[in-house]
Amino acid sequence: MHKILALTCLLFISSAALGAGADLTIQLPAGMQVKSASASNLSLKLETPGTVQPDKILFHALLPETPYDVKLTLADGTVLQGVNMDWYNEEPVKPNAEPLNDDDHEQIRAVLQDIKAFTNRNDILILKGDHNRAVLLAQLIRDKDFHADKGGEVIWRIELWYFKNNYGGWEKISQVNKVLRRERFRDPAAFKAATDGTKWVPELGGIVIPKGKSEMAVKFDPGKSATPVP
Repeated sequence: MHKILALTCLLFISSAALGAGADLTIQLPAGMQVKSASASNLSLKLETPGTVQPDKILFHALLPETPYDVKLTLADGTVLQGVNMDWYNEEPVKPNAEPLNDDDHEQIRAVLQDIKAFTNRNDILILKGDHNRAVLLAQLIRDKDFHADKGGEVIWRIELWYFKNNYGGWEKISQVNKVLRRERFRDPAAFKAATDGTKWVPELGGIVIPKGKSEMAVKFDPGKSATPVP
């Protein structure tokens, strides 16, 4: 009886906590036609649909201090998928770190593409960071024959990789990569149809409502970081 009562109280508290969330407004660029929207946190397995209005998207009851990635499906079928390109932990940025240079890019590219792996096509989608550390959004594809392949199948993954520059040599940090998408398609046509219209957008990723705020609005301007609206 006590266990049932405790469980009931726990469920009530959890529901109350979730219901006490904050509201987020995404202000859209002029003329952008959005068909549907959602805000998600992959690690917590949370996904909240948004209410679409002509110039903005409204999300209700989001958790504070929790990074959300916003997904917008446009009227023409294009998907703008937010991706959080922040560092994987709370380690602060190194003061006065120089920007990524051509040699940095080449070393990171080599780690992704020159080391033999199960996937045969590894692409850099986004690379963000400085001369000390970097975050890579990688597209990994296997479109050659493989064990258990039914003929022409394609395996596709989108992952976040984290790199550190140790004494002039770039190394991928092991066991902290994040798999954002992992799918298996019956043939190249199905793969193309499902992925061609997706654009990964850092400006819509890692949006956090600070603790103590009941609502927040941000302006989405493609190519620029999402900025809070006073």
